Parts: sequence; structure tokens; C-alpha cells
Amino acid sequence: MLPELPNHLREIGGGKHIGWVISSFSFAALFARPLSGWVTDNLGRKWSMLGGTSFCIVAGLLYPLTQVVWLFFAVRIIHGFSTGFAPTGFTAFTTDIVPHNKRGEALGWQGMFSNIGASAGFAVGSLIAAYFGVPAMYIISSALALVAMFIFASLPETRIKPERKHRHKGGFLYFKAIQPTLIMLCVCVPIGSILTIMPDYTQTLGFKNKGLFLAVYIAFSLLVRIFSGKLSDKFGRPLATAIGSVFQIIALLLLAFFASKWAFFVAAAFYGFGQGFNAPSLFAWGGDTSTENTRGRAMGMLFIAIEIGIILGALSTGSIFNKTGGSYQAVFLFNTFWSVLALVLSLYYLKQKRGKSPSYK
Repeated sequence: MLPELPNHLREIGGGKHIGWVISSFSFAALFARPLSGWVTDNLGRKWSMLGGTSFCIVAGLLYPLTQVVWLFFAVRIIHGFSTGFAPTGFTAFTTDIVPHNKRGEALGWQGMFSNIGASAGFAVGSLIAAYFGVPAMYIISSALALVAMFIFASLPETRIKPERKHRHKGGFLYFKAIQPTLIMLCVCVPIGSILTIMPDYTQTLGFKNKGLFLAVYIAFSLLVRIFSGKLSDKFGRPLATAIGSVFQIIALLLLAFFASKWAFFVAAAFYGFGQGFNAPSLFAWGGDTSTENTRGRAMGMLFIAIEIGIILGALSTGSIFNKTGGSYQAVFLFNTFWSVLALVLSLYYLKQKRGKSPSYK
């Protein structure tokens, strides 16, 4: 539904608030992440999955009723808060059911299907809206969430109940996962920036499809996820994230210094390769730092980093773009800084881990 939401907001008189379509969602998801980790660890993976999905069903049914701006954003906040739960639950579930030496590969598969679903959703949602109307798109999104809910309900609960004396220990956050969390933050600041600036930049190069960069980047990300997951299982998570960061640095430098169509496509491909290395490796790394009773909070830490990174990237991009008189180069160099920081952290942690087991527990 995301491509259709800005136009919905304009039609109800909220055009000046377009920038908050993503930001309101991300802020709500950010507040949900610590709680989702606690629920996943203390109540169960299925509670998190089913709870988050149920609110997605409700949000889809409420969107057609939002004919005033404040109500639209109230639903966006509900939707964002609910979305903060389900991914934490099913990522912890996947981590539970695979051995640690296959964790990167398994999360690579999961990430691949998540990306396929998101990409297909953007395309199918717009087609449904064009042929059957926006209300039908919202209702079908709720129906798909209902299907997901039935699938989640059929899964076994993998949470192992802790002894009473260990129950609820550690609060909402899990700082043993701080290393992959910091790298995830660095990786996601450029993503928030790209989501904000790339549609306009794409048009300046003469392309009509505003989502072209995202489509190419996601496609190439899918190509390497399984391979990169296996590499991180065999040689370690920091090496995989270092490789991913190098790809993304090259991509951003191409965008900064070559405003051409060939650089656009090469950069999109390289950025996708980088994300294909980073995402499964970082989630597997978070799983490596945790036990069965802390896994939800470990995954929650990574999702917190994702939300903070996207928010920082989106807000900083608008500020930089305005202060530099519309300089895309300044924005891309800002993003390069964060990717270089991700590389530095990866190499530092790689040096720390040298000589240890790739599981890094």
C-alpha cells in the first residue's frame, strides 16, 4: 500500500505532511521494538508474530475510513507499532530452528523472501488500486495479513521457558548484541536517506519510474543473500559485513561523482550486493550473541537500529539537501561516511574475533 499512501494523504488535505508517511510509521515501530523483544522472550515467538499480524489486519481495515489527517496518522502509528512485533518474532523463530553454523544461510533465505514480498507488494498494490480502487487495495492487504496469521498460528512455539529465577531478567534491551547493532545503525542511515532522496534523483536523470533504483538494488540483493549467508557462516560475520560495506561505499561514491545513467545502474547493483551481504550476516550475528531466552531482545536490538538509522537518514537528508541548495552529491557523501564507519567497525571487530570460532558466542 505504501506507493498509494501519499496520494491518499493529499486527497484528505494533508499534502504538506507527506514526509511523515514513513517517519510516523518508523517512530511507532521504534517504540515497539524493545517491547517486542521482551514479548518474544517472555511470552513466546508466536505471541509476537500473531499480535503484530492481527494489528496489521485492523490497520488495513481502518485506512479506508481515514478521511481526516489526524486519523490517517493515528492508523499509521498503529500500523507501525504492530509491524514492530512480527519481524522480531519470526526472526527469533528462524534463529531457534537452525544450527548456528547454518544461521546466516537460513536468515539469507528469510531475507530473500521478505524482499520478494515487499517488492511484489509495491507492484501488486498499485495495480489493485488502479483497477479496483484504493479501498480494495486496503482490504486485500488485510486479507493477506489474515493468511499470514493462519500460517504463523500453525507453527510450533520454539521458546524455551526459563527457570523462574531467570524470568524477565535483563529488561527490554540486550547489550550483548551491541556490535551488530552498531553496524546495523551505520548501514541503515544511508537506506533512510536513499528512500527519501532517490525518487527525485531518479527523475533528474531522465527516468520516469521513481522506484527504479530500489527495484534494481533489491533484485541484486536477492542474488547474493544465500551465498553471503553461507560465507558468514564459514568465515565469520564481520568479514561478510566488511565486504558488504565495501560494495556500498563504491556504490555511493559512484552516485556522488558520476551523475549518469550507467553509474546509476552500477551503483544500484553494488548497493544491492552490499545489502545482500550485510542483512543476513548482521541478524545471524545477533543470534550468535544470544541464548534461547534472550533471542527476541537480541533481534529487537537490531530492529531498533534499523528504525533509528532510517529516521536519522531521512531527517538528515532533508536538512542537508536544503542547506546545500539541493546538492545530491553532498547527500551521497554523507551516506558514504556512514558506510565507511560500518567498514571500520567491521574490520575492528574482525581483528578482535581473529582466532575465535565463527559463531562468536
